[in-house]
Amino acid sequence: MLRARLAVAGIALTVSSVLIAGCGGAAAPAVTPVPVPSTDDAESLDAEIDAAWLDDGSAVGILTFGSSTCLPTAGDPSYDDGVVTVELTDPHGVVCTRDLVARATYVSLPEGVDPADDLEVVVTGSYRGQTEIAGDATLDGKGGGLDEAAPSAGWATAEIFLLLTWGSSTCPPLISGAVATTPTEVTVTIDPLPADQVCTADFGPRVSVIAVEGLDDDADERVEAVLAGDEYDAVRIPIAGSR
Repeated sequence: MLRARLAVAGIALTVSSVLIAGCGGAAAPAVTPVPVPSTDDAESLDAEIDAAWLDDGSAVGILTFGSSTCLPTAGDPSYDDGVVTVELTDPHGVVCTRDLVARATYVSLPEGVDPADDLEVVVTGSYRGQTEIAGDATLDGKGGGLDEAAPSAGWATAEIFLLLTWGSSTCPPLISGAVATTPTEVTVTIDPLPADQVCTADFGPRVSVIAVEGLDDDADERVEAVLAGDEYDAVRIPIAGSR
């Protein structure tokens, strides 16, 4: 895993906000966005990439940094000999905010990937970089996907994990806090959306980027996320992977 990086985000589609949480649950100051046009001939950018297992190892979330309103989309990944290669593409011809936030893109893994083994992730397209995810023997790669639409989570760095939920792409979960309530437990508070918020009728994966401090680095026990609020009533999910 690469070193942890902390940021704040307010993101729709496959991403929602980055939260920096410790015992006090305080968040970092928000970034004021400045609109800038995207270009159709953008060059590939060298980027530090992190990734996390999601949905029982049947998918990964890929963590990048960039505009909160111009999220990269993933092409069809390929797999060969322990390496997944996927193209991430920024939208073209649209106005983007000039903020720099953490975003995560959902990638469904092709057949042949065994999440019990280490996986190298190579990113091409608008971004150029690679990372490695340590294998997790508790995962079997048979996630429920859209059929079960179950939440899941995985470590991207030592202090950042990705949370996968399912629903409208324009109404990601409104996460108001993430606190290390015990050395091996993180409580994630999800607020109801405003009553007048209009959501698209699509249904798919959304990935939230959450940073947390105050966990026990030496504990052998797996860290769990406890989802509280909105549609979740103290739903407990293990955070896959290693820190």
